[in-house]
Amino acid sequence: MKVSLSWLKELVDIPCGVNEIAESLSMSGFEVEELEDLEDSIKGIVVGIVEEVSPHPNADKLRICKVNVGETNQLQIVCGAPNVKEGIHVLVALEGSYLKAIDLKIKVSQLRGVLSQGMICSLTEIGINSQDQGIAILEEMISEIPPLGSSPAEALGLNDIILDLAITANRPDGMSMIGIAREVSALKQTKLNLPKISKEQNISLFDPVNKSTEMVPSNGNFTLRRIENVRGEEKSKKWIKDRLNNIQLKPINAIVDIANYVMIEQGQPLHAYDADLIDRLIGRRATIKDFGFRKAKEGEKCTGIDDKIYVLSNKCSVITCADKIIAIAGIVGSKDCAVNTHTKSIWLEAALFKPEAVRITSREIGLRTESSSRYEKGISPEQTIPAAQRAIDLLLSQFDCKLDNNWAINDTHSNSKAILLNRNKVHNILGRVLSPVIDKQSEDIDTNNTVDYIKNNLSDSEIKDALIRLGCSLLPVKEGWEVIVPAIRCNDLNREIDLIEEVARIVGYERFDSSLPDPIKPGGLTNRQKTERSIRQLFTSSGLQEITTMSLVATDKVSKNRISLTNPLLSETSCLRNNLWEEHLSICKRNINAGQTGCWIFEIGSIYLQEKEQIKERKLISGAITGNRTFGKWQESTKKDSIDYYEARGLLGSVFKSLNLSVIDQELNEDPLFHPGKSSKLILEGKLLGKFGQFHPTFSEKFGLTKSIYLFEIDLELMLLATNRKGRLVTKYKPFPTVPTMERDISLLIDKNIRCADLINIIRKAGKPYLEKVELIDRYEGKGLPEGKISQAFRIIYRSKKNTLTEQEIEPIQENIMKQLKSKLHIELRSS
Repeated sequence: MKVSLSWLKELVDIPCGVNEIAESLSMSGFEVEELEDLEDSIKGIVVGIVEEVSPHPNADKLRICKVNVGETNQLQIVCGAPNVKEGIHVLVALEGSYLKAIDLKIKVSQLRGVLSQGMICSLTEIGINSQDQGIAILEEMISEIPPLGSSPAEALGLNDIILDLAITANRPDGMSMIGIAREVSALKQTKLNLPKISKEQNISLFDPVNKSTEMVPSNGNFTLRRIENVRGEEKSKKWIKDRLNNIQLKPINAIVDIANYVMIEQGQPLHAYDADLIDRLIGRRATIKDFGFRKAKEGEKCTGIDDKIYVLSNKCSVITCADKIIAIAGIVGSKDCAVNTHTKSIWLEAALFKPEAVRITSREIGLRTESSSRYEKGISPEQTIPAAQRAIDLLLSQFDCKLDNNWAINDTHSNSKAILLNRNKVHNILGRVLSPVIDKQSEDIDTNNTVDYIKNNLSDSEIKDALIRLGCSLLPVKEGWEVIVPAIRCNDLNREIDLIEEVARIVGYERFDSSLPDPIKPGGLTNRQKTERSIRQLFTSSGLQEITTMSLVATDKVSKNRISLTNPLLSETSCLRNNLWEEHLSICKRNINAGQTGCWIFEIGSIYLQEKEQIKERKLISGAITGNRTFGKWQESTKKDSIDYYEARGLLGSVFKSLNLSVIDQELNEDPLFHPGKSSKLILEGKLLGKFGQFHPTFSEKFGLTKSIYLFEIDLELMLLATNRKGRLVTKYKPFPTVPTMERDISLLIDKNIRCADLINIIRKAGKPYLEKVELIDRYEGKGLPEGKISQAFRIIYRSKKNTLTEQEIEPIQENIMKQLKSKLHIELRSS
């Protein structure tokens, strides 16, 4: 919201400078993002008079002008404007000045061989919106010409400062000059000088044929009034044009400018339709019964006043006359009935549309306007008719108008309800304020010394004064007050806590005593948070890079059954994700296509699944591994372009080992995303912890992946639960062994379908009490072996805690191991 300081000063008495106003507004919740002094835009531009015009010897379209700018010597300026002539006062940019609007610094130069010592400017070139062609001629613009050589700032209305405010969604009153004026009045305790609005005529109620309850709230309104004897070719008054120009709204004509002016002043968007064009559109004279508002039909089109053709969906809201679209509700009018230079009569519309209806339509057509931004934040239902009357007052001051009935779908009765404000609740929530103790012998107060302050609750008079300054009406009751809020604040002040917040804001947050917990206890991480942080560090130390992806995604053909949002901002973020791997694949693909040799990534994130009527959130550790992680060709120690299944699985294994988790791999065949021979279920304490494996080659081709890629998905909650079991992460110490180990290798001939993990479990159980470790050291498959058989060699390590083992102690254990393997899995000993 751009606020003109000179305009603001007409609405409220301002007793201080612009910097103090900006600071007060920022502290009260209206952040001032920028202060712009408009005079800076015309520094170096002065008033001059063209005393002589002669043809350019080398160019037919250029003229050589002698311009007097109040100095002893005339300036010679080459000008190409068709309307330059002798005796006119013009705007002259002197050497060294900078024209921000066209990014041009003025310097003395030769134009087609003729010296030019400046530039005669148009309004557009100095940043003022104008439809006029050629240079600015002051005689055609203003009645009193400033002295030669002086700044034209005051004459052009540029002696102004613009405050650019960031208006939050909960303060729609800040989208109007009157709203900001009320705020300044409350903060500075100064007088408001709001424009007087004449009493509106009696309201005539009508019931539209097309009337969508999704567009206008029950307490909202939709008003129309036909106004005759206006002139579309007439320009608005200079003060209106100046104010619109200063806030970067382009003046069009008196009718459109007045509608825009009232929107900025009152915060209520208005729209004027050319009544004759509407009559032509429907083929007869339109009556109030022809107008309505409805949802658009799928594929219906509307050409806006911006000349763009908008194809509408059935989510869009439109205004109609005889069921023909005359505007996209709250956003843009139709070109078919737009006010133009031939307009003689208009229909003036003022309406209150639902914020969600305008927001959805704005998103559907991809257009956001000054009107829609105000509707989206919310408008008071009591502003609609007064704002329309304010526009009529301004039209009557410009034209000799003839007014028709004042039509509306609702009456203007106020629906304001009293809010009970409890005195004790104000004190409990806000706490005490610091009041200075003034030493009678000294007028100075040491603000850094708390001894000079006393702490008291806010007095009743302070609470009442703060609310009255906001425009509230108060009725005393036993507990406190019944408060009726002003119409302009009815959307954001509707609870007791809202009033308490306003009291604190107006009194000043800095006046309240700080209330810290006593004693102050330092915070800390829970065991689960510590474990999750350790998991992140372990994955990172294993070579994987942590990433974060969006929870909101688009609909997708691969991952169906995604949960759709009711009111998404964009189609790309219209659903909750139900997996993490899709985005991980995209990241890997982008990195490999960008020339990286590998991409190892992981993410701790949530997915969302629909289970019956509930939405369940699951937190996962998910990732993707492809290629080699190297930082230069010289680091490559192998010709392989990607790690294999066992190396990738080993990265996860190092994390599990560091967390003291015993994870068992089981064959995975039922998941179509994974390669059936290179994937496994991860089992922890008898429960499914997750999955790991190579992405199926068929899907790899569809995703455009050229290298093998390994995906993993781990249930974070189950992993945290197991890791945080009592004693799991406690470091255990044991004496360094003083006796040597004894090793035995066995080579077994087994069936292909027997899992290595099953063999190791049998060997461990049968090898008690001296078995310390068993590991697979070789695997062979091929020539020399029976069909369907493979050879696996294991190294078994024995150790006694007390003495060196002998052959006689080990031999029975070896025999028991082979006996168990043979009886349970029918395994034969190949050699030992």
